Amino acid sequence: MLCSFILGFAATALQAPEDPGPYQVAVQDVTHYDSHYSRGNVEARVYYPTNTSDGPFQLAAFMHGWIEPASDYDDLCTHIASHGFVVYSNNTETSLFGTLQPQAADTRAGLQWVEDQSATVGTWLYGLTDNQPWIAMGHSMGGSAVAALCKQEPRVEKAIMLEPYKGSLLGNTNGAFTWFSNFTGSALVIAGDEDATNDWSSKVKPWYNTPVQSSRRLWGLIDGGDHFGATDPDIHSLWGFGSLSETEQHRVHRRLVTSFLQAEVLGNENAYYDYMNTSFTSVEGASSSTPLWLVFNPTTPSQLEMGTFTATYSTVRFAAAPATGFTQSNFGDILLDLTVTRVIAISSAPATGIVSNSLPTRASWSGMTLYFQALAIKSGSGSISRLCEVVIP
Repeated sequence: MLCSFILGFAATALQAPEDPGPYQVAVQDVTHYDSHYSRGNVEARVYYPTNTSDGPFQLAAFMHGWIEPASDYDDLCTHIASHGFVVYSNNTETSLFGTLQPQAADTRAGLQWVEDQSATVGTWLYGLTDNQPWIAMGHSMGGSAVAALCKQEPRVEKAIMLEPYKGSLLGNTNGAFTWFSNFTGSALVIAGDEDATNDWSSKVKPWYNTPVQSSRRLWGLIDGGDHFGATDPDIHSLWGFGSLSETEQHRVHRRLVTSFLQAEVLGNENAYYDYMNTSFTSVEGASSSTPLWLVFNPTTPSQLEMGTFTATYSTVRFAAAPATGFTQSNFGDILLDLTVTRVIAISSAPATGIVSNSLPTRASWSGMTLYFQALAIKSGSGSISRLCEVVIP
C-alpha cells in the first residue's frame, strides 16, 4: 500500500474525523425476517449514504447498551454513515431482561439480511454493500456483544467497543471474553475514567488486553468521560455526570471511532495521527502489523510527523529514501532503494507501544519526493510498514 500527499495536505484527511463526512445520510427503521439463522423477525435501524452511486460501502453493525433502543445512538451512527459506511443498528434485546448473546445473534442475522438486500435488484439497499469483511461496534452491553459476534461470525474483522461491560450479568460475558483472545482482526476499546457503571480498569481495559493475537489494537481512556459519552445529548443529560462536557465526550468518541475506521477500513493510516492527538484522551496501541503515519505538522508545516504503534519494547526504525526499490526480507518487502536509504530515527517502544518522531524539512529538499517506511522488531520477529510518499513543498 502506498500513501501519497503533496503540499502538506493528506490526500484523504482534509477535515477532522469528528466533523461530518462527505455523505448525506438517510435512516430507515426495519423489521425483517431472518432466513439464515432462525432468529425470526429482527428489528433494527439502518443508516446509509444517500449517494448510492458511490457505493458499495463497508457494512458495520452497532449494538446498543442495556435497555437502550437504537435511537439513543442516532448522532454517532449518522456520523459514521456520513463517512461512507452502512450502519445496521440492532434494536432487539432492549428490555430489562435483554442479554448480549441473542443481541449478537440478531445482529449477525441483520448484517446478512443487508447483504442479501444489497444483492437484490429493486430493494432500497441494492448495491450499497458488497460482501466485504464486517465491522462490529457496540456500547456497554453491546460492547460486550461485539466479542460474542466476533466469536459467532468470522467475517467480523474490525471490533470497536465503547465502555464495554464485563461480568456475570446481561447473559454473562465470560464465554465471549475468554474467546476474544483468539480474535485476529483489529480492535478499538474506549473507556471513561469517571465511568461509574463499567470501571475502566477492572471491566473495560481487560477487553483491550485480551486480544493478544489481534493484528492491531488501540486503547483510548477519556479524561472526565462517563459511561454515556457515545449516546445522544438527551440521554447523556439524564445519566451522564462526567466532568468533561457532553459535547466534548461525544466529539472525542466521534474522533476516535472515525479515525480508527479511516485507518483500518478505508486504508488511510495517516488518520492514526488524529487518533494519537485527541484531546482529553490517554492512548495506547499494540500491533503485529506495523502501521505508519506521516503528516506535516498542522502548526509547523515545515516539520514532518511520523509514527507507529507496536509491541512494547520493540525496536522501531524509520527510514527514508529519494527513490523506491524492492528487496525481500524476513520482515516483509523493503520498498526503498537501499543504495540511497537513510535510517532517520531509532526508538524503543515505550509501555504505551506508541512511537513518534519529528523530522524538520530542509530548504534544499523543496520539490523533492521522499519515501518512508518503518520497521518494528522484537525478539527476532517483526514487520515492515507500507511505503509512504511525500512531496516536499
